[in-house]
Amino acid sequence: MENAEEKYALTGPGIDDAGEAAYEFLTADKVERKDALRVRLALEEALLRYRDEGTAEGFTLRCRRRFRAPRVELNVPGPSLDPLAEPDRPDSGALTGMMAQMGLAPLWQYKDGVNRVLFTPKRKKRSLMVSLAIALVVAVALGYLCRLMPETARLALSDKLVSPLFNTFVGLLTAVSGPMIFLSVTWGICCIGDVASFGRIGKRMIAKFILYTVIFTVIAGAAVVPFFSIAAGGGQAFDPTELMDMVLDIVPANFFTPFTEGNPLQIIFVAVLIGMALLVLGEKVSVTATFVEQSNYVVQLIMEAISTLVPVFVFGSVFKMFLGDEFRLLAQSYKIILIMVLGTAVVMVCSLALVCVRWKVRPMTILKKTMPTFLIGLSTASAVAAYPTNQNCCERQLGISEKITRFGIPLGQVIYMPGASVLFLVGGQCMAETYGVAITPAWLLTLLFISVMLAIAAPPVPGAALTCYTLLFTQLGMPMEAVAIMTALNVILEFVATALNLFGLQLALTDLGGSLEMLDIDTLRSKK
Repeated sequence: MENAEEKYALTGPGIDDAGEAAYEFLTADKVERKDALRVRLALEEALLRYRDEGTAEGFTLRCRRRFRAPRVELNVPGPSLDPLAEPDRPDSGALTGMMAQMGLAPLWQYKDGVNRVLFTPKRKKRSLMVSLAIALVVAVALGYLCRLMPETARLALSDKLVSPLFNTFVGLLTAVSGPMIFLSVTWGICCIGDVASFGRIGKRMIAKFILYTVIFTVIAGAAVVPFFSIAAGGGQAFDPTELMDMVLDIVPANFFTPFTEGNPLQIIFVAVLIGMALLVLGEKVSVTATFVEQSNYVVQLIMEAISTLVPVFVFGSVFKMFLGDEFRLLAQSYKIILIMVLGTAVVMVCSLALVCVRWKVRPMTILKKTMPTFLIGLSTASAVAAYPTNQNCCERQLGISEKITRFGIPLGQVIYMPGASVLFLVGGQCMAETYGVAITPAWLLTLLFISVMLAIAAPPVPGAALTCYTLLFTQLGMPMEAVAIMTALNVILEFVATALNLFGLQLALTDLGGSLEMLDIDTLRSKK
């Protein structure tokens, strides 16, 4: 069945036929077989629940494509019933929302007397990292060839063709980045579910995630700062009022200037205010919450579409460097890779020491259990790919209660990204040194604060890091050419950052589980 809609009886044979039709559609559309099978099983489980509840006699299955993305939609008439919710888990709605953002769960909606369950699995496609690597290699090769051209011809090619394309793409990123960060943060808060769930576990979990992100970013910053030259602002001693001005500047004059000026801290501030208001009001603003949810999906779809052009952007920006005699800047950026590895090692050691000392467990025992997840992140740069291994490790080997992991892993993979924070911090300092921007104490504190905020706010979608670089460098007064260098280097650095994110999340959840008495200490200390 392809781009079609068919009706089935809500019986055993009808459910089997619908599951088989969905599976055939997805496999024919180049969805990986394991993902297609997961959709089939989830679809059949949802239909079985509707059948057992006796809500309807039939249902409609619609299989179609939208923007080349496969979609399988169930339409079951009758009273409102979320087949994905677990009655004994009040936070299951929040869990499903976060899982859906990661592409690991379907979406449910009740409208006009019809229950609608939507499955949107990802098609198998070439890794973005591979495309970026190819673009980088081709740009370097063509750039060296163009070095044989006369200088006037090279500069004309750069000014008339490459630079306009580069500036257009940067403008597009700037236009999308503000709404993307705003909607991601707002909907992320709404996904907590309700005030009760937020107060019981969510508030403490989020507070610990933010605290650890700040602490480990500060520690990593202290470890790498000796590799850079720190200058006094304007040749004078550091003025504490500069820090106060930075904090006060987080509060915008109105709700519109953060987006027109592209101020990331103010955008996050507004998003938190609106998200908390929606969370408190609950069902009173269900229409607004639905609008935020759907707008979030729209912007993320746009961002995914833009991310397909990132390899072209990398090619053009690196090629532009060769044409304008700036390729030496890329060659000198090897320093960021070495410092990023150093910062990652420091954070890993500190995270490990915290858990081992507090819960009296041997470091090698923790490393042995967490290493499979770490290696998946290091080899794929994908937290989603590591999700099953991550969950298995947390629950069965680290002894963390599923009351924490089933909520904490999806939430953590969205907002707990110490690797990204360290990457922004190190990348900002390296680019400042490369482009001659003075690294003053006030500037460094600003970089630290923005790095933490962007790491928390950035959604887990392709191209999100690129928009963060745009906002970061704009706020710090660095040229947009720095975005091009960081995008090229991100091909390598994202693998390291993802591995650190996953490793840090496992240890943060372990510590949280222990503090909430939801940790099996014997399992944690076991060498098996």
